[in-house]
Amino acid sequence: MVNRTIPPPIKNIDTIQLIPIQNVTFPNQYKVYYLHSDESEIVQLSFFFNAGWIHQNKKLLVDAFSALISSGTLSHSAKEIAEILEFYGVFYNIEPYPADIKLQFTFLRKNFQNVLPIIEEIIKQAHFPQEEIDIYTQTNIEQYQTQIKNVGTVASWHYSKIIHGDKHPLNKLHTPEDYLNITRNDLLEFYTSHIHPKNGFIFISGNIDESILQLLENTFGKEDFHQTQYTYDKNIPLPDSIESHVYIQIPDALQSAIRIGGVIPIYYPHPDYFDLTIANVLLGGYFGSRLMSVIREEKGYTYGIYSTLSSYNNYCVFSIASEVKAEHTQATIDEIIYQIDMLQNEPPNTQELGIVKNYLAGEILDNTDGILKQDNIWKLLIMKKLPDDYYNQLLKRIQEIKSEDISQVMKKYIDTQSLKKCIVGKI
Repeated sequence: MVNRTIPPPIKNIDTIQLIPIQNVTFPNQYKVYYLHSDESEIVQLSFFFNAGWIHQNKKLLVDAFSALISSGTLSHSAKEIAEILEFYGVFYNIEPYPADIKLQFTFLRKNFQNVLPIIEEIIKQAHFPQEEIDIYTQTNIEQYQTQIKNVGTVASWHYSKIIHGDKHPLNKLHTPEDYLNITRNDLLEFYTSHIHPKNGFIFISGNIDESILQLLENTFGKEDFHQTQYTYDKNIPLPDSIESHVYIQIPDALQSAIRIGGVIPIYYPHPDYFDLTIANVLLGGYFGSRLMSVIREEKGYTYGIYSTLSSYNNYCVFSIASEVKAEHTQATIDEIIYQIDMLQNEPPNTQELGIVKNYLAGEILDNTDGILKQDNIWKLLIMKKLPDDYYNQLLKRIQEIKSEDISQVMKKYIDTQSLKKCIVGKI
């Protein structure tokens, strides 16, 4: 009989095994990647196109496009599309990224043949009815009036501006006029120039056999659609901001939103990239991090505080974000800077680093558990042009990194004197 008073032994995670990815190219040059599992009853079908924010010529165009591409086709209204997808139990998600847009559909394999025609309509025959555009515009302008009262939302918008610059496509600061400035012609032109086989790829996972691939080829792989040959670049422009700080005073605010960070000129495969990734997790990247332990648990200034390291194709953005009690705004900022300085000058002890190592290894293992999670991993590797063994490289560095490496990489890349600050609320 198992003695349940004795915990199971902790085992190191040395490697992870990904399901082998396969690919095929259709006659119209549309590339398809697929993961196969005999046991899977679910299919996840994703379409990626180089149609992210860096490709828009008007602010909010890609966001509007993402919201409206399924709002009507030449044959079906938005209501009819929603009813068809609901009838077949399709969960769908249309999401923009800096360089790409993803249209993802998850449903039972047995419904594949019935679901494919409506997906084809969305990809090939989106109509962007003016009445749906008007509803979208009016709804978002009304929501804007609520959003500008939310300190966290306003801080995120302004922070994106001081990080990337006023003209950069990743600057999210906008006005109601930006919604009004988007026309149906803008959406149609973006659609016909960006949504085509040579400007993206298909990713499908599940029980994928020859019959599924043949249906896909018959639907999307025989001919070009939207008749454009141009393939858009995925390179994200470097930030060009000259602003350092933004302080927006809201005298009656109960909370203040804090955003602190900066641009770091490294990215994978730079030799310091994994070290900086691990150091960020220790500082503020998980619930047991230093920032959370001190500022939330010990001092009670906030419900949550996190640091992130967002990686682009030629730089990273290091950020710390929190909403705190208004009277603790300056104390929180001071504590953030103090915790960074301390980590730079005093390496973490073996126990603290060991906890972070186990957490990161466990996260990687969890994120590769099952075909749908591996679907997400493989799509990320393809989107960011990372090698197949990226996560095993990361695991190896997690095992090898030492406490001194954490302090060194923090000191090398995080200068507390030059971090940008965006504070919205009571300052």
